[in-house]
Formats: sequence, structure tokens, C-alpha cells
Amino acid sequence: MLYDPAATLTSMGERLKKDYPLAFGECQQPLPDEHAFVHLFAGLVQMADWLGSDTREKFFPYTAPGEDRTQTAAARAAYAVKSIGLDVSVWKNALHGQPPTFSAAFDVPEARPMQVAAADLSLGNIVVLEAETGSGKTEAALWRFVQLFEADKVDSLYFALPTRVAATQLYQRVLALVARLWPQDPPVVVRALPGYEAADDQEKISLPDFKVLWPDRPDDAKAHQRWVAESPKRFLAATIAVGTIDQALLGALKVKHAHMRHALLARSLLVVDEVHASDAYMTVLLEKLLQAHIKAGGQAMLLSATLGATARTRYISIGHGKKLAPPSLADACAAAYPAVSFRKPSGICLQAVAGNPLHKTVYWETRDMMDEPKQVALLAAQAAAQGARVLVVRNTVPAAVATLKALEGLTLAQGGDWLFKVNGVSTVHHSRYSRQDRPLLDQAVEAQLGKTRQDTKGRVIIGTQTLEQSLDIDADLLITDLCPMDVLLQRLGRMHRHARPDAERPEGYRLPHAWVLTPAGNDLTPMLKRARHGLGRFRDGGGVYPDLRMVEATKRLIRAQPSRQIPADNRMLVEHATHIEALQGIENDLGPDWQKLGQAIEGDTSARRGVGHLHTLPYDEAFSDVMFPDGDQKIATRLGAADRLVIFDPPQPGPFQQAVKQLALRHHQIPEGVSPDALPVDIAVLPAGAGFEFTLGSARYRYNRFGLERLKALDENKPT
Repeated sequence: MLYDPAATLTSMGERLKKDYPLAFGECQQPLPDEHAFVHLFAGLVQMADWLGSDTREKFFPYTAPGEDRTQTAAARAAYAVKSIGLDVSVWKNALHGQPPTFSAAFDVPEARPMQVAAADLSLGNIVVLEAETGSGKTEAALWRFVQLFEADKVDSLYFALPTRVAATQLYQRVLALVARLWPQDPPVVVRALPGYEAADDQEKISLPDFKVLWPDRPDDAKAHQRWVAESPKRFLAATIAVGTIDQALLGALKVKHAHMRHALLARSLLVVDEVHASDAYMTVLLEKLLQAHIKAGGQAMLLSATLGATARTRYISIGHGKKLAPPSLADACAAAYPAVSFRKPSGICLQAVAGNPLHKTVYWETRDMMDEPKQVALLAAQAAAQGARVLVVRNTVPAAVATLKALEGLTLAQGGDWLFKVNGVSTVHHSRYSRQDRPLLDQAVEAQLGKTRQDTKGRVIIGTQTLEQSLDIDADLLITDLCPMDVLLQRLGRMHRHARPDAERPEGYRLPHAWVLTPAGNDLTPMLKRARHGLGRFRDGGGVYPDLRMVEATKRLIRAQPSRQIPADNRMLVEHATHIEALQGIENDLGPDWQKLGQAIEGDTSARRGVGHLHTLPYDEAFSDVMFPDGDQKIATRLGAADRLVIFDPPQPGPFQQAVKQLALRHHQIPEGVSPDALPVDIAVLPAGAGFEFTLGSARYRYNRFGLERLKALDENKPT
């Protein structure tokens, strides 16, 4: 007998009506007739399909002989949902039975006013908290989650940070909080970092066929809860997860499983730390993510030390229809700081709050020696010789390495030892280190320049932007390259961060002093034609700090007054260096070339925002009308050429007595035409465990105590 598709479908339909009668009965509550709901439902279906395809025991293994899956599916589904942690009722009930206090949750005497204010449930579904570095914004956000969770406003937390390092640091703090909130059977806390995945500090072991083994017993309930950490696509299914902003942004992009990420995030408080407006592409992605998240019923909290009025207005307007115009420069400067911002029917409300009780007067001045690493090293050495802990932040890796080499020369000549060392090896701190060595660098920085210092000797730590955030640094003196004001305030936050008795700081450095390095003659004009020291726009757009107008405004603010009150002056300083009226004032003062720069920056911003709009999912359009790109088009959370992860098997000896398994090559370090499948070859270990060299494609690389460096191309090494 021939197979009859129509008859088979009819039979299947009749069986479905019999097994699931509620699905075919009269609908008492029609589902929402909105495009956004269809997208949300699509994500829920993706999640159900993923979980329903898991064949592990007690989930959905292949049907056993005699089993009627229509009778067992509901029980299996309930078990799976509960065991992976999607059902959070047990943890909410625990909080209802014994509501936590802030002091108990964070093991501190009491909450600061800012932390109490930020937890107010009447603030709405999107809140912006602006406060200086070290004021307790992180605890404020976590406490807001606890209050929302207990009040049944959210079911989960995703804490999004700008970097892996920042996420790794916060992860440990969140683990401690969860242990205090739920002493018995707490929810699993996921470190949502691809390649660094962890659940309750347990790291997974990858097996063939995409399977995962956890160090505990396979039948342990915790092992099932760690299901959410077995794939990056599942991270947002966790009750509590800490990771980078990228994992959340993937829910707003036209990429695989975006709908599932979006649906899982909809039940969360999304906390975004270090929000700023400098990257136009990521700003668009975040705006689109927040629009979809808020419309789906989610909650969001944005944290920043240096957010300008224009960006704040844009974010707070999300979810409220008509966007509001940003305030004038004068009104922006007059706004409260620190502040909690939210939206009322009448408009944006800025509520002044008391932040960090530690206020300081920062004494700053410019030093015309950006091009002179020996002079910079001499300044640092002189201060360290008097017992000062000195933080030197350069805008580029080559400048940081040159400064260290100059300092090492001074150390040999003068007999002092003020060098920053890791396992006895002198080094710098920047991003071009292996995933195995970077934690060693971070731990050494905090040990030698953190809140709890190991000794009283002077020390000089040299690095780049990696020293600006996340690390608990308490320098006596800051020497820094000129940079935009919002960045400079981050760097200033790493100086005199903690209150100390005078005896713990050397005489002459008991007041916070910052020396800001400027180009020759304090003149930024040459950078209009060619970017140097991280200052200026590349010919094809972009750059470390491409908007020289902001840099010029920052330089003028430093030279205008020898000291500033932190954080009292923060709002004024940021607005006068970032607000469009201030930037237009710089153009008018300096003439046509600077006006051309403004036009170029505006064009770059418009182009990057345009790409962002093209790449994001239009959740307000019909699901059937959304077109995803073909497989050849790459869509990423950060605009620009992709980095390359190089794997070493077996691992190679690193410069700090740590085996190196992986190295990330920045896109500009990768030779043209190298195959995606190319492996490192001609690996040569350097003498005395100093690192190693290797070849990839047509380029030779060295990895040593200065980090990863691309050497000359192979054909350039040939004699001429």
C-alpha cells in the first residue's frame, strides 16, 4: 500500500486533539496580537526545543518500550524546567520567609543612601545610576535585583560588564552574595564567558558530541542546574549570571538563537555596567536591546561614572514613545551628581543621592613629555624612591613598554627596585597577554597597589587602559597620558581610592596629584593629520580616542584650574568635554581644520549607527518579514575586524611560569590571506623560560614579559 500523506496528517491531527484537548477548545484569553509577542514566543519555542531535545536521563531520552510520551512528557518537562533552575519559586520563598537586610547581604554595617534609593521599586523598569568610581554602584544594582526578585518582578539577573576581566572580578563577589542570601541550596551562579564558563566556580570539561562533564557527581542536582552553563547560547537561562555585555547584545542581533536569548532575558533584571556613549555601534545595539527587553516586560539598570546628558536622555526615553530632547550644556552641568535617573509621566527625573562619602581634591597639571618615555620613567622613579605607589597609564602598548624599559634602565643605574613584577619578572599591564597570564597580572596589581598592600616600599606600575576599571587600585600618584575627560576621571578614580592615615602615604603624596602627559608644545594639531599616542582619527575612521575635540576640551579644563573637587565637579567636567555645544565651541575657536574633524566624526558616528540598525533584529516588525543574513556575512557585537584565537597544543612555557594554551591576536596583527584553519608553526622557546616565538601565515610573533608582539613579516627578514 502506498503511503498517503493526507491520511497520515489527518491521523496525527486526530491524535493531537485527543491528547491535547485544551489546545483546541474555546480560547478564553486570546494571546496578544502584536509583532513583539510573536518574536518573544519564537524564542520560547527555541528554548523548549533545545531543552526537549536533551536526551540525558530524566530529561527526554529516547522513548522506552511501552512508554506513551504524551503521558510522560508533562512530568519530564516539569522536572527539566525545575532542575535547570527556570523554576525559581524555591529561592523566592526562601527570601519571603526571611527577608534579607542589606548589611547581612553584603556583610557591611549599613547601606549608603544611594544604594537604598536605587532599590526603590517605584522607579520604573529602566533606571540609570550615575556615581563616581568606588561609590558602591555594583552593590546598589545587586540590591535592586534582590528587591525585584523578592517582589516577583523578575526571575533572574544578568550582570553585563564591558570586559572579561571585569566580569571575572565581579563573579567572585556575586558568589559570596548568593551564599549569604541562600545558605542552603542556593541557585547556581554562572560565569557567562565563552571559554571561561563556570557554574558555582566549577569549570566544565568538554567531551565529544557537544557533551559536558562537571567535576561533581553526574546525578547531583547541581549538575543539572549547570545545564545553563554548558553552552553560551544557554547562559541567559541562568537564575544569576555574570558576563560581558556581548552575551546580552546577541539577543538584539540577526544571529542564530537571538530569539531564544531575547526570551530568556525578558525575565531578567539586566544590569549594564560602565555605560558610555563613545562607541556609536554598540550604543545602537544597546538601545535596540533595551527597547525589546522593556517591551517584553524586562527590567534594566544602567551604571556609569561618566555618562553625559545626551546619552542619559536617550536611554531613559526608551519604552516611552516620543524621545525627549537632551538638555542644554548649562542645564546638563546643573544636573545633580551622583544621581538616580528614571522616567515619570512628566519627563525624566534626576534624583540626587549621596554616593561615596570619601571626597577628594585632585591636584592636576599637564607635563609636556608624552614623547619622552625616559622623562616619564624618571618622574615615576623619583616618586617611588620616596615611597610612593605610582600608577603610570599610557594610551598605547608601545608607549607602556618603552616607559618600562626606561624605568628598568634607571633601576639598574640607581640601584633601587621599584619595578612591578609577577613571579619575580618585571612587566607591564595591558590586554596582549594570554588568558592564563592575565589573572596573574591582575592579582599582582591588586596585591602591590590595592587596598591591602603587601609592604611599604615604593612601586611603579605601568600599563594601558586595562588599569582604568575593575581593578581595586589605590595609587599615591597618577601619571597618565592625555585622554578624553570621561576616561581621565576613570583613571583618577584609581588614585587615593581608599582613606588611609597619613603615615601610610609618603610625605609629599598625601594629597592626590595627577600629572597629565601632553604632546610636544601641548599642541594637538599634528594629530589632525596623523594619529599618535592613541590620539586622533585614523584615515578610514576610528581610533583609540579619535575625537580630538574632546581631548582638546579636556586639556583646557586641566589647564584652567589647578585642582578639582571629586566627585562634586564630575558632572561639569564631563559635560564641558563631551556635550555637543562644548565641542562646537572648540571647532569655532580653532578653525576650519577642526570643523572638518567634527564633520568627519559626525559622519563616522552616523555610519556606525547605520550599520547597527542594519544588524539589529526589528522586534516591532512582523516575524515573517524579518530576513536574516546568509552564512557568509559576519555580524558581531563589536564593530570591526575579528580577533584571532591561536591555540597551542601542547601548551608553551610562558614568561611567568604559567603554561600558555591560547593567545588572542588583534585584527591588525593578523597577516592578510592567512587561512582560518592555519596553526602556529616553527615554535621556538626563548632562553631561561622567557617565553616563545611562533609563526602564523607570513608573520612571526614573540610572546614574552612585554606581551604579544608581531615581528617583521617573514619576507622582510630576508637580506636585501
